[in-house]
Parts: sequence; structure tokens; C-alpha cells
Amino acid sequence: YIKHKVFIKKKSYALNNEDTAVLNYFKDKKRGFYVDVGCYHPLDGNNTQLLYKKGWNGINLDINHYSIKLFNFLRKRDISIHSGISNKKSKLIMYYRKEINMLNTLDEKIAKMNFRNGYKKKNIQVNTLNYFISKYFKKLDMIDFMNIDVEGGELNVLKSLNFKIYKPKLICVEIHNIKKMFDKNYKYLKTNSIYNFLVKKGYKIVWKYKYSFIFERS
Repeated sequence: YIKHKVFIKKKSYALNNEDTAVLNYFKDKKRGFYVDVGCYHPLDGNNTQLLYKKGWNGINLDINHYSIKLFNFLRKRDISIHSGISNKKSKLIMYYRKEINMLNTLDEKIAKMNFRNGYKKKNIQVNTLNYFISKYFKKLDMIDFMNIDVEGGELNVLKSLNFKIYKPKLICVEIHNIKKMFDKNYKYLKTNSIYNFLVKKGYKIVWKYKYSFIFERS
């Protein structure tokens, strides 16, 4: 809590200023609803804290138990849930180094790449976004902003949402391609499953930096 200097106001809480781009997009919207999947920490590397400070609220989900304890303490208007998100209800293996870490994942390939000195495993319950949103926000019919940062499971998270009902206006998602991350032309996107999924849903890129992309619903 003290480590992340929570009492110091920041212009950005995100890793790459994604949150300032999102805040600027919604500059005229005083109240809104966000979904933050893989929320990790409310004040460190977070893309929804600026929206919360503006008066927004939403739902935060993470596979890290201590992450959710932090959100419950600092985000009283939000619903924060300890769970993984995937395209169907099941139990998956969580690969982790510490109980709270932004690189913890449900994808073993990602774990082997990020945790070269070894990692731990444990089973974790996962469910769909449709399930949690309909459970806690029965009257919700639109998501203003959705943030997805789950280290390899982004496509399954997207597939777990009914886009016809919730129609997210803006989506920030990580698309990793280590070999071509610094390709200024982003040619690799044309063959990327996340990019093509969102394009088919009627989205276009309005902001990008390295592996982080913001899509707008046309």
C-alpha cells in the first residue's frame, strides 16, 4: 500500500499512458461503466483509476487474490471479483511466481517465457464475463470501456462477452508479438486472432503503443 505511494496524485496510473488516452476520449462523460479484466493493482499499471477518480464505477476481475483485496479496499463503488475469465466455466491452472504479480497467467507458454527461473501452480475457477456482469449488473445494457490484460488469454475473454447486448464503446487490449513488437507498420496485426476478432465485430484501432491497443466501436 505504501510502496505504491497511494497518497500522491498522478496524471497517469497506466504503464504506457493508456489511461490518459481513454480519459481524453471520454472527457465529456462524467459517469460511465468499465470492465477491467486482469486488473492487477488499483494504482500501479492500471487503466481505470483515472475513470474511477472522475466518478465512474465498474467491475474488476483478477486471478490474484491479493489484487482483489486491494481493489475492495480502495474502490468502494466497484465490484471486484477473484476469478479467471475465459470463454466457458471451468477450472484452469494458474501459473505464478508470487501471489500478486502482473505477469501471473493461465497460459503455460506465457509462464515459461516470463518466469524463466520457475513458477508455482494452482487450480483456479474461471467463468465468463457474461456470467459475472449479468449476476451483479442485471440492468446493464452497455459497457463504456473494457480493459483486458491477462497475459495470453485475451481472445477467450473477448469470446466470453455478448457483444450484441453489451456493445463496449472502447476496448484496450494487449496484443503480443515479441519478434515484431517494434514493427512501426504493425503488419503482423492482419494475421492476429484478437485483431481480426474485433474487426469482425466492427471495431477499429484509435490508439496504439508497442503491445497495447485501443479499439473503438464504429
